[in-house]
Amino acid sequence: MHLLRPFFLRTSSSFSPTAAAAASSFRTTTQAKFHNSTMTSSTAAPAPAPAALQEWLVIVPDQAGALEKRIAIRPRHIEGLKGDREDMWLWGGAMLEAPIDASSNDPPRMKGSACLIGAATREEVVERLKRDVYVSGGVWDLEKVQIIPFRSALRKAL
Repeated sequence: MHLLRPFFLRTSSSFSPTAAAAASSFRTTTQAKFHNSTMTSSTAAPAPAPAALQEWLVIVPDQAGALEKRIAIRPRHIEGLKGDREDMWLWGGAMLEAPIDASSNDPPRMKGSACLIGAATREEVVERLKRDVYVSGGVWDLEKVQIIPFRSALRKAL
């Protein structure tokens, strides 16, 4: 059952003896490389630390009657996301009025978006949302957006 625990919560007893030894060796080697490459160099100026990214849970409802606009603008919205930093959009998708009915040919009724954004500040999140085509196209209702500091405990790839 320990294999279901996220990697960062596992203890050395969660690993086999071989894996525990390899992990210990990796830590020791990595620490030595870090020490040798950064701590002993007195001539190089220290590199500035990158801004720490905070995760932000964003819940943004659609404006009333925006479903047709959303569907029409969606390809431009998706394309616009590709121009952002790779670590900005951690996950995202449409919020639905009801669960998807597999027996229906109708598209799901969407009512907004939920996403997890990596950004240094709340202001960075707000500025990025303002530039989105879903805002200029009249889909998202930014007056009702919720931007909540968040910390992931578990994320899985699709």
